[in-house]
Amino acid sequence: MKRFSTSPITLALLVSLFITIADNAVFWSSLNGRLDLLDLKALGFALTFFSLIAGLLMLIFLIFGQRYLLKPVLILFLLVSAVVSYFNGIGVVIDDSMLRNVLETIRDQNTNEATELLSRSLLLHLSMYGLLPALLVALVHIRYHKPVPELLTRVAASATVVVVIATLVMLNFKYLTYFSRENRDLRMTITPFFPMSSIAKLVRKSHAFADTPFQKIGDDARLVHSGKRRLGIMVVGETARADHFSLNGYPRETNPELEKIDDIISFKDAWSCGTSTAYSVPCMFSFLGKNEYTPGKAAKQSNVLDVLQEAGVNVTWIDNNSSCKGVCERVNSVNLHHDFDPASPYFSHDEYLDEILLDGLDKKVEASNGDVLLVFHVMGSHGPAYYRRYPDQAAKFKPACESNSPHECDDAAVTNSYDNTIVYTDHVLARIIDFLKQHSDEYDTFMLYASDHGESLGENGVYLHGLPYMLAPDAQKHVPIIAWLSNDIRQNEQLDDDSLQHCSGRPVSHDNLVYTLLDLFDVQTALEKKGRPLFSKTCG
Repeated sequence: MKRFSTSPITLALLVSLFITIADNAVFWSSLNGRLDLLDLKALGFALTFFSLIAGLLMLIFLIFGQRYLLKPVLILFLLVSAVVSYFNGIGVVIDDSMLRNVLETIRDQNTNEATELLSRSLLLHLSMYGLLPALLVALVHIRYHKPVPELLTRVAASATVVVVIATLVMLNFKYLTYFSRENRDLRMTITPFFPMSSIAKLVRKSHAFADTPFQKIGDDARLVHSGKRRLGIMVVGETARADHFSLNGYPRETNPELEKIDDIISFKDAWSCGTSTAYSVPCMFSFLGKNEYTPGKAAKQSNVLDVLQEAGVNVTWIDNNSSCKGVCERVNSVNLHHDFDPASPYFSHDEYLDEILLDGLDKKVEASNGDVLLVFHVMGSHGPAYYRRYPDQAAKFKPACESNSPHECDDAAVTNSYDNTIVYTDHVLARIIDFLKQHSDEYDTFMLYASDHGESLGENGVYLHGLPYMLAPDAQKHVPIIAWLSNDIRQNEQLDDDSLQHCSGRPVSHDNLVYTLLDLFDVQTALEKKGRPLFSKTCG
């Protein structure tokens, strides 16, 4: 059977048109919602954008798609564009922060997280928009001319594309610049060019501090409290949103155990540094503050765990998540994902439930001298497979979405499965507080919980997290921050119920966490304070 044959330029044009139309469905849908396509200027703008996307793809294929490279280049673009368009369709933008998350997942060898994303809907989308067209490209026969005529044809085609693009841009320049300035978010859904620019941005950021020496700060830190030793547990939450905690007014009872604890403190107006784990977790422990923070800059400077350790606090990071994202590099750390025990009662769905962090906790504390800070990095409400994050006992809300594609479940089932993760987090935190109460005769104790970011559950068609901060809905940024302080710490810091309640009502953020930890351990340092602790005698 004779294979279908075509010229390289025709094949490049067909693939360019396919990616422009099929893999940019979210972009065209968003554009349609903001333009009156019956208006000639708007229609001209839409045609200009169409020509820009298709034309730039054509130029790439003509320049880099030489005789033996054309098919591999076309297939690569088809597959990548198919994956990007799938995630754009569920409200996930592939920016430099998301790419950093991907690289962190690969570095951490986090196969569970990777396989959870390989849903049936992703594979179906990839097959239709990536594998099938890639197969057709692989099978087609390309008719090449002799080298010189082939080169001349490519040059002529490239010149034609440039002229067409330039003409359309000039004709619509005024409308193009105005609309683009007022609708900057649209560029984030242009496939594959926004992910390509994000790769360049990530590379640029990664190399920006490559030659910067590590800056040790807070090396004058010292403990100034007297009396009992202090024992604190800092819980780094995962993907929890504040508006799904009944402590914060959510109508469903998602915090049945914490609500029974009289002296629990919930900061109802708390906001995250970022919308992804790789970005937020280092920020939570950095002294830079949200406005100055970048992952690269933070990696070259001591964090609050380093300063606490310098002061004499025994710091240990225990991870039941992917990794500490570089925060625990200079302190004691244990990653439970590196050595699973299938016989453990907390082993479920090829990973541990968060209660594993309490297993053998007495021995960990007894083995430490002086003040102790344990940092628990939990799985919490990590999506998309929410149903894997809690045991049957915490399945309070039914029916739950038992799929790693929440957009395939109805809204109620997605909310049920997510709320069950909050119920389980509530149980874990209550157990931690109970443990600390049992040790309050020997130690001044406290618990501090803060989620790294929130989560979208399908509102306005958006799922998961990781949207650029300026575009992200509050669901991805409004996070729970919860604290419990023993009576002795309250007395030592002169904190009464009225002042604590006053503190819990003001706006706070991840920026407050580092100064809170220093205050709770009574650490004195000459470090410039760019924020304030969560609670004090005068919250301001």
